[in-house]
Amino acid sequence: MLNKKNRWSLVVFAVIVLLLVGSIFFFWMRANDEVRSIVEEQYQTQQLILTQYVSYSIGELLNERVLLLEVVAQKQQGVPDDLFRSEFETVYEVADIYYVLEFIDANGTVVSGYPVENVPLGFNLYSNNMTWAFEHVRDTGEVYISEPVNTMEGIFGAYVWVPVFENRQFRGSILGIVSDENIITQFETTSDSSNYVYIVDDKGMILYDQSGTYEKGTNYLDHIDQNDTDRLHVLEAQMGGMMGNGKYWQETTDGSEYVLVSYSPINWYNQRWSVGLTSPGDAVDDIILSVYVKLFTVAAVSVLFILFVSSQVYIILLNWNKTLEREVEKKTSELQESNESLTAANIKLKELDGLKNEFLSMVSHELKTPLTAMKTSSEFLLEDRCEPAVRNQLLALIVRNVDRQARLVDDLLDISRIESNRIKFNMEPVSLPEALDHSIENIRRLSESKGVVLRVDMPQSLPAVIADRDKLIQVFVNLLNNAVKFTQRGGAVTVLAQDSGDNIEVVVSDTGIGIDPSHVGHIFDKFYQIDSTSTRTAGGCGLGLAITKGLVEGMGGSIRVESKPGVGSKFILTLKKAQS
Repeated sequence: MLNKKNRWSLVVFAVIVLLLVGSIFFFWMRANDEVRSIVEEQYQTQQLILTQYVSYSIGELLNERVLLLEVVAQKQQGVPDDLFRSEFETVYEVADIYYVLEFIDANGTVVSGYPVENVPLGFNLYSNNMTWAFEHVRDTGEVYISEPVNTMEGIFGAYVWVPVFENRQFRGSILGIVSDENIITQFETTSDSSNYVYIVDDKGMILYDQSGTYEKGTNYLDHIDQNDTDRLHVLEAQMGGMMGNGKYWQETTDGSEYVLVSYSPINWYNQRWSVGLTSPGDAVDDIILSVYVKLFTVAAVSVLFILFVSSQVYIILLNWNKTLEREVEKKTSELQESNESLTAANIKLKELDGLKNEFLSMVSHELKTPLTAMKTSSEFLLEDRCEPAVRNQLLALIVRNVDRQARLVDDLLDISRIESNRIKFNMEPVSLPEALDHSIENIRRLSESKGVVLRVDMPQSLPAVIADRDKLIQVFVNLLNNAVKFTQRGGAVTVLAQDSGDNIEVVVSDTGIGIDPSHVGHIFDKFYQIDSTSTRTAGGCGLGLAITKGLVEGMGGSIRVESKPGVGSKFILTLKKAQS
C-alpha cells in the first residue's frame, strides 16, 4: 500500500506526464498548420515555374514562327515567280503551327498558298469587306496579328499578316492562319490529370481551355460570378499582363473546393495573352498526407516513450527516495556542521548568478542593438527607391555596427586569453610619446564629436618603457576612450607622465562624472558596470578596464584609480623603465 506522501507524489507525477502529452499534441497541431502553409507555398512556386516555362516556350515558338514569314517576305529578289509557293511549303513543314499560308497581292486577291487544298485562290478581300488588317500592314509596314476568332476555314485561330515590299513598293501581304490546337500540342503542359491549362487574352477572351468547361472565343468574365472577388482578381491580373499565384473557391457537384492557380504572360507582337495553370487544393492535401502520417507516428512514439520512461523513472525515484530518507537521517548532523559554509557559498553563488544575469542582459543588448540597425538598414537597401546618398549612409551604418560587434568579440577573446595565460607579449623598448600619439589618433574623432579637449603633458625626452607596443597602445586607447565617454561636452581629458626612479608613471585624468566610492573597488572586475541596465547611455560590455588591467600587469606594470563623483577620475599606470 502507498502511504499518503507517495500517493501525492504519484498524482503530481501523473499530472506532469499528462501535461507533457498535451504539449506534444498541441505543438503537433501547430506544426500541421505550418507544414500545410509551407507546402502550399512551395507547391505554388513550382507550379509558377512550370507556368513560366510554358508561357515563355509558347511566346518563343510563336515569335520564331512569325520570324520565318518575315524572312520570306524580305527576300532581296522581291516576289519570286512562283509567288512564294516553295517557301510556303518549307515554312509550313518546319513551323508546324500554321493551318494555311497564303500570298495576297496588292489588289487584295489570294494568288498562291500552301497547302493547296486549304487555299481559297481568287478570294478578294475588298469584295468581302475584309481589308482592315491588310490595309493596316500596307500603311504601317509592320507585322500585325489579329485576335483569335472562329475563321471561315472552320478553325479557331489567329491571322498573321506580314507585309511584302519590293523597292519600297507594296506588293501584297503574306497571311498565315495559326491554329490554337497546333500551338498547344507543341507542349506537355502537365502530367497530372487533375490540373489543366487555359489561355486568355488581355480582354479576357478564352483562347484555350484544356478542361473543356468553357467555349473558346467567349469571355471569361461572363462565366464568373461578380461576387467571386478572388477569381476576378486573378483574371484582372492576367489581363494586366502580370505574373503570380492565386486561389479561389469554386462550386462542384460535391459542394465547393478551392483551386490554386499560377499565371504568366505571353507577349506575341501586338498580342498580349496569359497562360493559367490550375490545380485543386486537394493536391496540397495529398502531398502533406505523408507528412501528417509521419508527424502522427512521431507523436505517438514520443508519447509511448514518455509513458514508458516516466514509469521507469518513477520506480527508480521511488526507490531512491527511500534510500535518501535513510541517508538524510544519517547525514543530518554532518549537514548541520557545514550549514554555515554552505550559506556563505550560497550567498556567493547568488552574487555570481546576479553578475551572470547582468552580463547576459548587457551582451544581449550590445549584440541586439547593432543587429537591429543592420537589419533595418539592409531591409531599406532592398527597396528599389533607395537613393545613392541614403544607400551610402546605410552602408556606413552597417559597417559601423559590424565594427562594434567585432570589438565586442575581440574583447571577449582578449579577456579569455588573459585569464588562460595564452596571451603573448612582445616586450621591447617603447617610446611613450609615440604610443600615445597613435592612441590619440584612434579616439580623436570621438573626442571632437563630443566636444572634449585632449591635453598631453609628456616630455619628448621621457625614457622608453619595456612593454608590448601594440598592447600598450590598446591600453591607452581603452583609458582615453573611457575618459572621453564619461566626460560631458566642454570637458577635458589630460595625460601626464613623469619619471619616478625605475618606473614611469602615466596619469590619465578627466573632468567627467566620476565614480562613486562603492564602485571603485570593483571597477577592474570583469563585466562590471556602474550602470548595467539595458537603457544605459554608455555602451560596452564591462571588459575594457579588466582587459586594460590584465595587459598592464602582463607587461610587469600596475594600474589603480582615484575618483570623486562630479569631479572626475584618474587612472595611474606604473610601467617599467627600459634600461639605457
